[in-house]
Amino acid sequence: MKELYDFILKLKDFCICNETKISNICNISMAELKSINAINCNEEITCTEFSERLSLSPSRGSRIIDNLVKKGFLIRKVKDCDRRSILLCLTEKGRRIKDEINQEQKIFEDEINSNLSTQEIISLKKGLKIFDKILENNKKGEKNDRKIHIGCK
Repeated sequence: MKELYDFILKLKDFCICNETKISNICNISMAELKSINAINCNEEITCTEFSERLSLSPSRGSRIIDNLVKKGFLIRKVKDCDRRSILLCLTEKGRRIKDEINQEQKIFEDEINSNLSTQEIISLKKGLKIFDKILENNKKGEKNDRKIHIGCK
């Protein structure tokens, strides 16, 4: 089983390396890259949703939001029906950076796909979907002491 764990660590390192390249190309931090990726282009989300998507504490999420607003990637909007609720959405600058991130991620994916046959791509996607299901089930069962400790809070 250690072989699987070693593979996961190698994959993690590979993805972090690629994210670092993308953040350097886009001239943004890793936290900014992950944050911008967490919001769809024409979406409005609450600060709580933002923090949950990134598995951040509300205070850490708030600091990142403040920074993204200050840099012009996000804006805060007051919800019409409840003035106490604040919604976040990407600015034009944020949408441009998100498009650039998506283009770089597509290049990354195309590079991987170029080394695989159609059948290998299908098999890889099936395997990754199974792994994603494990991760999602792990999130839902966080009260279970025997859960797999993937990711930190």
